[in-house]
Amino acid sequence: MERYNNIIEFDEISSTNDYSMDLVRREQVPEFTVVRTDFQTKGRGQIGNCWVSNRGENLLFSVILHPSHIPANNQFILSQCVSMAVCDTIACFCDNVTVKWPNDVYVGERKIAGILIENLLISKMIETSVVGIGLNVNQTSFVGAPNPTSLKLEIGQDCNCKAVLELFLTKFRECYEAISESSDAIRTAYGQHLYLLNTVSSFKDKNGVFKGAISAVGDDGKLLIIDENGAHRHYYFKEVEYLHPHFDR
Repeated sequence: MERYNNIIEFDEISSTNDYSMDLVRREQVPEFTVVRTDFQTKGRGQIGNCWVSNRGENLLFSVILHPSHIPANNQFILSQCVSMAVCDTIACFCDNVTVKWPNDVYVGERKIAGILIENLLISKMIETSVVGIGLNVNQTSFVGAPNPTSLKLEIGQDCNCKAVLELFLTKFRECYEAISESSDAIRTAYGQHLYLLNTVSSFKDKNGVFKGAISAVGDDGKLLIIDENGAHRHYYFKEVEYLHPHFDR
């Protein structure tokens, strides 16, 4: 383990989110402490999914926050903020960057990054958030992932992982510190970057398969799809499935 400038680095660790959660339960941790590793043995994604990455080729890290300015019932704004900071970082290298609701980041039809946010709550406020991010940087060969890409695959050359991390942290800090004053701007930017926005596609919910178009995301994180009959359908995460040929399911 190595520490510098509030960054804790490991050659190998089970999960940066797991380590970060254990750390904040044991001691006071400064905001924007970063836990980074070259390899995760038990990397996690949303709701039990795993995140697999080659050793030393990508960015695998968590950022520890104390977002006392964000009420628990408004916590989706943090997800939107992180998603836009990741999008803005990737957009410095390539075009057509979007967010697959709620917070996977795509370049074109391919997934380049995933985000996992875990919160510790006190009453109606967020005491601590651990923001875990996996960003494919230099990996070019993937096993078991149906639609991956990386910065190297997109631009044809290696990228410096530490430089990409510093770029993200700069963009994220600016966005995060302005949440209270700029929440509407963050929500608008997130909505404009939704993958398949206003594009008729196939979906599946508990009642079966239907066609519709993603229209917006509410402040509570609910996805709005307008179906082919004009009905408005609202979904929380995992209540609807994308039936797009390139989507991981």
